[in-house]
Amino acid sequence: MEEVIKILNQINQKLEELSKKEDTPRLIYTKELSEKYPINRNKATQFCKKYGTDFGGYCIESDKFKEILQTEGTKIFM
Repeated sequence: MEEVIKILNQINQKLEELSKKEDTPRLIYTKELSEKYPINRNKATQFCKKYGTDFGGYCIESDKFKEILQTEGTKIFM
């Protein structure tokens, strides 16, 4: 039992270290896109399918999203 607790503590410590890393990309999911921008969730899902990935649900990296907004503008949601 003590060995299991020790292993779980090690896993928890590694997860904390990963979350503190600066180079870990932030993911924006379709729900967040539909809440922050004037689009419905279906449009947000189509956008993430086209430009993003399916990682536990359709999402896009925040840096890639910024890049697309800068080059294409908000017309991509139309």
